[in-house]
Amino acid sequence: MSVAIVYHSETGNTAKVATHLASASGADLVPVRDCAGYNKITMYLLGAPRARRRELARIEPAVIDVSRHSLVVVGSPVWAWSPTPAANAAVAALRGCEGKKGIVFATSGGTPGETLTMMREALAARGVEVVGAFHFGRKDLVDAQKLADLASAVKTAEGQG
Repeated sequence: MSVAIVYHSETGNTAKVATHLASASGADLVPVRDCAGYNKITMYLLGAPRARRRELARIEPAVIDVSRHSLVVVGSPVWAWSPTPAANAAVAALRGCEGKKGIVFATSGGTPGETLTMMREALAARGVEVVGAFHFGRKDLVDAQKLADLASAVKTAEGQG
């Protein structure tokens, strides 16, 4: 049994959580890159409206095979109270995810809005049973207990906890 952590990160915060989780759980990291190449200005002017409309980005890798994993964790920054277009595309790019368990997490400078619900719904539509959802605000990125709670949820869902 193994875990795949599929995540998109523009500023590094989502990557910090994903990397910490991989270290704590032995999971495989699958970073997703948005081919749009946003900068800080276009991320908000162009990316945030696309996120709100639930659009899909062109991403690398274009196909994400998780068939050999027992658990899929998906992480996204929050843009306009929504997952990023790259995170939306990552869920759509999953192959071999049907019938697996999943956990979602989001990072933001404020509230997650509808992000976790939208991520849960997108994974459920792909046949993934979402068993946990976590939000990390700025202060939570260094909160050892909150990070440990996510790692514990992953180990429990994988059957190790």
